[in-house]
Amino acid sequence: MTDAQLYAVWGWSLVIAAVVVVLAAALLIAILLVARRILAHGGQALAAAEAIADDTNIIWKLDDTNRLAEEVLEAAESIEGRGGHIAGTLQGDRAASGGGVE
Repeated sequence: MTDAQLYAVWGWSLVIAAVVVVLAAALLIAILLVARRILAHGGQALAAAEAIADDTNIIWKLDDTNRLAEEVLEAAESIEGRGGHIAGTLQGDRAASGGGVE
């Protein structure tokens, strides 16, 4: 192989190596840009998930509301029963005394 041929092979090898390095660098830059976009979208998704969690917190508090409503219902039924007993007793006292009309 002559010196000219050796320099030609060496020159083509450098060109091919440079092309490979440029392609690898381009791919790495593309990967970096995609990773940054993924990070940005992940942040947006996290913010949306937190907003959804805040908006649905009231659903988890319904259990407390239902428990309190049951207690209020029990108290109202107790008052109704005792009031009915008192009213019945008063009606009986009135009937015994002649109807309460003079």
